[in-house]
Amino acid sequence: MNRSRIARYIAEALLLLRQRRFGVLRDKAQRLLSARPSLVSMTELETVFASAGPLVCLIDGAQGGGAAAAAARSAEAWRARGYGTLCVNCDPLGRLKLSLHSSQQGSESEPILAGRVSNWPSITDSVERVEIHSLAGFAQPDQLVEWLLQLICDSASREVNAVLYWHDHYLICPTRHLLTPANDFCGVPDIRECSRCLPHNPNCLDAPLRAIDMKLWRSQWGQLLAHVSQIRVFSPSSGEFVRRCWPNYASKVDLTPHDVSHIPLQPIAIASDEPLNIGVIGRIGPHKGADRVRDLGRHLKEHDVPARITVIGTLDADMPAKVVSETGRYLPADLSTLCRTHGINVFWLPSIWPETFSFVLHEMRAMGLPILAYDVGAQADTLRREGGERLLPLSASMEDILAALQDLKEHAV
Repeated sequence: MNRSRIARYIAEALLLLRQRRFGVLRDKAQRLLSARPSLVSMTELETVFASAGPLVCLIDGAQGGGAAAAAARSAEAWRARGYGTLCVNCDPLGRLKLSLHSSQQGSESEPILAGRVSNWPSITDSVERVEIHSLAGFAQPDQLVEWLLQLICDSASREVNAVLYWHDHYLICPTRHLLTPANDFCGVPDIRECSRCLPHNPNCLDAPLRAIDMKLWRSQWGQLLAHVSQIRVFSPSSGEFVRRCWPNYASKVDLTPHDVSHIPLQPIAIASDEPLNIGVIGRIGPHKGADRVRDLGRHLKEHDVPARITVIGTLDADMPAKVVSETGRYLPADLSTLCRTHGINVFWLPSIWPETFSFVLHEMRAMGLPILAYDVGAQADTLRREGGERLLPLSASMEDILAALQDLKEHAV
C-alpha cells in the first residue's frame, strides 16, 4: 500500500471539505473507488497466456484523461484487426492491474481475464508489439523500467516493436508537467537546476520521487528510449523537449498528432449583445490553470465586471460563486449542448503547463467560438498553426486576460 499517496488523498479531501467543494470531492472519490478488481494469480495468468494468440501489450498509468482515452482507442483498434491485447496499468494507489483480450475475441467483447496482480506479469512470447503510453502513476519507476526492457529486448527468440507515446513529460521530470514550485513553466533548464528544484517541488505529487537523482532519472529512461523503435510526439514543442534531453535519440522522434475525426463539428452561434461568458472546459486542477480561473473570477467580482466564468466540468479551487459556476462531470456527447445552454460566447484554455496535445482545445475549435490560451506547449503550437485565436504569455495579468477575452468576443465573426 502506498502510504504517501493515501496521506495525500486524505489531505486533499480535508481541504475540499473545508472549502465546501463537495462536487469536486465526490468526483475524486468516484475515480479513486470506481475500480476495485480481484487479485489474479500468476498461475492463472500464465495459463490464459498460453491460448491468447498474438498480443499487443499496452502500458498506461493511472492518470486518465487524453492518454487513457488514446490507449483505449488503440487497444480497440488492434482487437478489430484480430490481435489480442494485454493492457497493463495501475490504480490511483499504484497497485498493478491488467486486462487480457484474446485474439479470438471481437473488438467490443469483455476481457477473458482482468484484475490486480501482485507483481509484474511474466513475459510471454505472444507479445508482438508494445505501446508505452503514460508511465506516471506506477509506484516503482525503477522496477517499471526493468520490466519494460525485459519485455522489449530480453528474448532472443523474438523481435518486439515498441513505440513510446509522449502524453506527458514524466520521463523528463517526475512532476510530469514541468512546473516549478511557483507554478511556472520551468523551460526545461540545465539538469543541475532540475536537481535543485525537485526536492522542494510540491508539483511532484508522489513525494518519494522528490528524493531521486535527476541524472539517474534521465539516464534510466534513456535506456528505455534506446530500445524503442519510435518516440511518437503529438506536437512540435514536445519533440523539442525530447531532443534537448536525449539528443542521441532525436532521429526516433516522430511527429504525428492524434486523430480528432471522432470530435463532431457543432458550431455555436455567438450572441454578441450578451455579456461576456467565458467557457472553461474539463477537470481543471492546478496544472490546468485552476488558480488562474479563481483569480480571474475574483477580479471580475472585485471590479464589478459584467461577465462570468462557466466551467463545463470541475474546478479545483475555491471560487466566488456569484461569477464562477461549474456543471460537474459531463459526457463528451453533451459538450456542445452544455456550452450552448449556458450561453458561453468565448473559450479560455487556462492550462499553464506545456500540453503535449489537447483534445479539449480541438473540441473548442469544433464549436467555433474564439479561444484564448497561453503561449506554451501544444496549445500554442495548434493555435499558432491554425490561426484566428489569441495567445498570451504566462506572465499575463488578469487585466490582460480579461481584455483579450473581451476583444475576442467583440471581434468574433
